[in-house]
Amino acid sequence: DYYASRGLGDVYKRQSVSSYGDDVVYLSNVPQMNYNWPDAALYYTDGRLCGSQFTYTTGYYDMGRYNALYNTFVSRYGAPVGYSNTGGAVTANWFGADGRYVTLSFASANGAYYTTLSFGN
Repeated sequence: DYYASRGLGDVYKRQSVSSYGDDVVYLSNVPQMNYNWPDAALYYTDGRLCGSQFTYTTGYYDMGRYNALYNTFVSRYGAPVGYSNTGGAVTANWFGADGRYVTLSFASANGAYYTTLSFGN
């Protein structure tokens, strides 16, 4: 209907293509899972979308986004199939039908902290 399509149009107007390569498109300001992600990448194989990665970066330790998303995925899909907490990096994985997966991670590097959400198949 009109309002639904208008809402989707408003969502897509907020994101922009930052750059692209042969098999990847980099976007900024992308909505996903009720959050705005400053950086995102869409990966393609043979012209078909095969994965996406959304990254949120801060200059301070804040696991709030990771924890909220982790709880959302646990409520939807159950406990993660894989989980690690090593060297300050936390990663959880869920797998679905047809080789699909979700990976959620929180880690630090070079004085910055990254929450990363990946989907793929």
